[in-house]
Amino acid sequence: MILETFKRRKEELFARLKQREALTPDLEREITEVYGGRGERALEAVKHRRVVKRGQRWFVRGKSGEYEVVKNFCTCRDYVLNISTGKAGVDCCYHVLAKNICEILNSYLVLEPEG
Repeated sequence: MILETFKRRKEELFARLKQREALTPDLEREITEVYGGRGERALEAVKHRRVVKRGQRWFVRGKSGEYEVVKNFCTCRDYVLNISTGKAGVDCCYHVLAKNICEILNSYLVLEPEG
């Protein structure tokens, strides 16, 4: 279950991210405070340029493969088992979070669509 305090902190975090248009140490710290380990892994994916956009489709390279992110949904196991069921207490896996950060910052690896 996602608490109202989480929702409020998330809204404030993303408002600041949009306003600053860059990852600052303060924003990075806040991302990890709000999202915990998922926030740390999302920041790693962003910094190591593992967020890819092919045409209009988004992908994030994870530990064991590449996952497609559609809006705020992901094909990873964490999303299916913990996020969609409400067990995680947050609204997204780290792949979705990394994609959302990159989308706001307009900072991602662009690849041409296949075929």
